[in-house]
Amino acid sequence: MSMTLASHIDFLTAFAERHFTGDPSRDDMIRLKLEHSLRVLDNGERILDGEGIDGHTATLARLATLYHDTGRFPQLAIYGTFKDQDSVNHARLGVLTLRSLDLPCGIAPDDWRTIRLAVAQHNVKTIRDSLPEPAGLITKVVRDADKLDILKVMIEFFSGELNDPTITHGFKEIPGQYSDRIYDAVMAEEPGDYRDIKCANDFKLLIAGWIYDFNFASAISIASRRGLIERIFSFLPKDKKIQYLEEKINKFIHYNAA
Repeated sequence: MSMTLASHIDFLTAFAERHFTGDPSRDDMIRLKLEHSLRVLDNGERILDGEGIDGHTATLARLATLYHDTGRFPQLAIYGTFKDQDSVNHARLGVLTLRSLDLPCGIAPDDWRTIRLAVAQHNVKTIRDSLPEPAGLITKVVRDADKLDILKVMIEFFSGELNDPTITHGFKEIPGQYSDRIYDAVMAEEPGDYRDIKCANDFKLLIAGWIYDFNFASAISIASRRGLIERIFSFLPKDKKIQYLEEKINKFIHYNAA
């Protein structure tokens, strides 16, 4: 790890800790997002290595993965929630926040614009084709690295290791139930719409379908090695439709992993 990257990690850590209030539950939420940011950086490193991406583009990708959720800290401070629908788009807030901060030196203004563009695009439903390079490639690294860790956090929540309903935006467990619209979207290898989520099983199906949205074979391979999709399906009903979908996704992983 270069000193430059280390200084950015220290900077983001200090920025996150400035949002501590002394309220244990609130501070835990800040800590959760900081730890998430560091794990997304680690995932990004693994994707960059797996894809043979190096040099200046890799440097900017590392910073974009680290700073991708900068907006989460002021979001919680201002609105008391991580739910964008009830507050503000955290990616846009992240861009505004990065513009306002006195960031560590050594990164050119044009490079910061590239990083901010990746931050702005990391949570959109689909990446627009018109993104200039290397911003397009960097955005794909950020999105894949982010999804890998969100899957991990969701597994910890559904297995009872985490007890924070805000992680799944408060969707309730209704045993055996899921929505046809979400199921059909995943079967069609299309991104599900959060507006169609009615219960926790819909949320599980939607994130299982993220496997089709990964941009890099190395990211699919990481998800496979970690058993992320397998674990998500372990929390879903065991009916024939779900089993068929799981078999379909497993075939996709087999033929598309690095």
